[in-house]
Amino acid sequence: GVTDLEPGDHVLPVFTGECKECVHCKSEESNLCDLLRINTDRGVMIGDGQSRFSINGKPIFHFLGTSTFSEYTVVHVGCVAKINPAAPLDKVCVLSCGVSTGLGATLNVAKPARGSTVAVFGLGAVGLA
Repeated sequence: GVTDLEPGDHVLPVFTGECKECVHCKSEESNLCDLLRINTDRGVMIGDGQSRFSINGKPIFHFLGTSTFSEYTVVHVGCVAKINPAAPLDKVCVLSCGVSTGLGATLNVAKPARGSTVAVFGLGAVGLA
């Protein structure tokens, strides 16, 4: 069960979740969790292999483990990050993908030197971050 979140907590979905137990989650070099890494073929919950969505009795499968194109969603607890409840949701919503992708790639892969000028090019939120 979920032990580190409570009803009403504000969270952001993250499609590269962390189980906090595998070698990758415990590493400072990677966050490609063995359990929750991006898997476009999964489409179901890890615990029981079932979808939590349906229409007219037919299952609708999850997208990247988060299904964030829906008004409501059900995700593995490792695929959310708890945030400050005072943070404006209409502003912080870009943090879970747009900023983490652009900023993460810049700081962790490109590793620019202090004082460098950097341009991040992309589409959608990544390019706007």
